[in-house]
Amino acid sequence: MNRTVYALIIIAVLGACSDRAVTQQPAVSCQQLTAENADQCIRLNQIQVLGTHNSYKLSPVPALIETLDEHRSGWASDIIYSHRPLTEQLQLLGIRQFELDVFADPDGGLYAEPAGALLAEDNSFLNAAEMLEPGFKVLHSQDVDYRSTCLSLKSCLQEVRDWSLANPAHFPIMILLEMKDGQRAQFGPITYTSPVAIDGQNIDQVDEEIWAVFPQAQVITPDQVRGSYSSLEEAVTKNGWPTLAESRGKVLFALDNTGSHRDAYLSESADLQGRAMFVSARPGEPSAGFIKMNDVMADFELIQSYVAAGFLVRTRADIPTSEARSGSTVRRDRALASGAQYVSTDYPEYSPFGSAYIVELPETKGHARCNPVAASADCRSEFLSE
Repeated sequence: MNRTVYALIIIAVLGACSDRAVTQQPAVSCQQLTAENADQCIRLNQIQVLGTHNSYKLSPVPALIETLDEHRSGWASDIIYSHRPLTEQLQLLGIRQFELDVFADPDGGLYAEPAGALLAEDNSFLNAAEMLEPGFKVLHSQDVDYRSTCLSLKSCLQEVRDWSLANPAHFPIMILLEMKDGQRAQFGPITYTSPVAIDGQNIDQVDEEIWAVFPQAQVITPDQVRGSYSSLEEAVTKNGWPTLAESRGKVLFALDNTGSHRDAYLSESADLQGRAMFVSARPGEPSAGFIKMNDVMADFELIQSYVAAGFLVRTRADIPTSEARSGSTVRRDRALASGAQYVSTDYPEYSPFGSAYIVELPETKGHARCNPVAASADCRSEFLSE
């Protein structure tokens, strides 16, 4: 029996039990952690994994950088970085958290001819078939930072799904989606495309695209984590997140936005009932469970306190190319020590700027380590394997 068929059988079995909360108490004794009981006793908020920031992104082509430098010198200095395709990040680098920037394109073709691609004759990114189809598109910014390893939300999610099905024992994968609709003024010869505004109507379609790709049994949802508790906050602080045994081979989604787009997503359900994604929400809000806290230098102690209380936190190890150029590891080391479960970087491999900067999980050769804040004292990273 091949791994994909085996994974589909697992998902079918899980689907039959989808009416039950995924955070049931483990049947084994957890008084002392061992390699044998780790999966049943360690919860997903008690590990730490690496993620990537703008996980789809490729650097602008040199011809575009050179041309636009004549109008604004150094305009691309903070966006000259690239990531491997998502499958390679999962398989080769052990990345277990992604961030995708998402633009609405209900009619198709809105971003099919980026002005920068026309200017630089970057023909491989002109009129790509999937860019002509209706649906959400994945890019950093329209017209100038448009190069992506996967061009549509659908194709990005399919890539993760297919790898997940082929590797059903993987640690849960967090996928952050940042909704974008910002207007930009003309820049030199570039006239920016006007994006479609994200509102309460089309943000619902993000859930639809998620469910068009992933079966619900493969996704950890707010409803599953909340279970019979009155709120997500009560569930995660009193009962906890799913165990590794309950969450291997699965993904969970979170909305990266914290402003009007988050409000639009919450407009029909303040506690995320029936929703595919978690949102970034502080304690005291009905939707509190996951918190985006990118500035670890300012919020180190606060991140630690939220992690200790049972929340999932994502922070960043580098912003944006500063550490990669200087080689400073201060932010990286604080991010890892903060206990944030998802430490995001643009440099899971050595910086191309000659500084030898890289972000790796300390004290393990695996894809996860015991969380330095949330894990019990007897947790050993060698217990965590895929």
